[in-house]
Amino acid sequence: MSPASRLLLCFPSLAFARKAVRSGLDLRLVVDVGQRALFAPFAADRLTLVDARDETAVAGAVAQVVLRCGITHVLDGDGFPATRVCPEFAEAAHVLADDRRLEAVLAPSRHPMVRTRVVATADEVPGAVAETGLPAVLRSGDEETVVRSGAALAGWARRHDHPGPFAVGEFVPGPEVVVTTLTHDGMHRVVGVTAQRAVAHGVRYLFPATVGEAEAREVRATVTAMLDLVGYEFGPAETSVVLSGRGPRIVRARPGFGTRGIARLIEVTTGFDVQTELCRALAGVPVRPPEPRWFAGAEYLRPPSAGVRVLAEGATPEIVEERLDAARRRELTCGDTAVSARYVRNTEAGEASGIEDGRNREPDL
Repeated sequence: MSPASRLLLCFPSLAFARKAVRSGLDLRLVVDVGQRALFAPFAADRLTLVDARDETAVAGAVAQVVLRCGITHVLDGDGFPATRVCPEFAEAAHVLADDRRLEAVLAPSRHPMVRTRVVATADEVPGAVAETGLPAVLRSGDEETVVRSGAALAGWARRHDHPGPFAVGEFVPGPEVVVTTLTHDGMHRVVGVTAQRAVAHGVRYLFPATVGEAEAREVRATVTAMLDLVGYEFGPAETSVVLSGRGPRIVRARPGFGTRGIARLIEVTTGFDVQTELCRALAGVPVRPPEPRWFAGAEYLRPPSAGVRVLAEGATPEIVEERLDAARRRELTCGDTAVSARYVRNTEAGEASGIEDGRNREPDL
């Protein structure tokens, strides 16, 4: 481990903090005062306690730890460079997280971004569509709709009275994939390419994506070139890419571990844990992209089962798709929204899937 690598985690999950400690990192933690008993048994000498609701106190605590301990890397629990007191760490991450800024950076490059506008309310969507043009892709949370006419746009607006934000993007035909990367010292490693597509009742993900090797190489090159252009030096990221007839087009990028459960699909099929490998990279262990052994998929359902995720794994993409279809039908029939994730049995005999909760759970101390 390089003696210069010192990591500060701000409000991490217990599982993430454990992984960092196990990796042998010179680690410090900023956690809420109410979580002292949770973290103290294994990290008492690494803790700084603060009221998480007091933004001024949090900023002050982070600044003190950074200066006192010579911190080189700062992440929040989602993998985002969190501190304002070290802007050189965080600037590239903020560019990735801002569609307009990222579009401006990529505009003169060989990899222009799909034009996207983000608005706060549904009433502002028609104005954004006028800017990007029809057809347009409208995104809100896990919902994605393509509108091809003014009448279709008006119908969408009548059905969407919930609060935003809403992302309005130009429509680029082609399949979409999500590229998961880990970056350390400016070296980018693609650790997964996951297929994403809209289905009748939500959004579906399948890992690994079934794309040809030549196309996969082009996608990897596009994403790593984008990360170079914004100067992303450290951290995880997820980048959505459309495989258009004219080559890959970047739809959006987000620093961090992601919120769609893709990292869990990667872990189930390869044994590669994104959080652990990021910590190991800081400790001096090279990141080696994993090799999937089978397929795993997830689907997030729209209302009436909003927030419900169904999960499946299998030897082929077709098996996973069939199991997700069956699980979705059961969810829509039952209409039970009390459970946030379901799993699909692997075999007729009832062997349970390894991704039943979609998360990497560890028991609390």
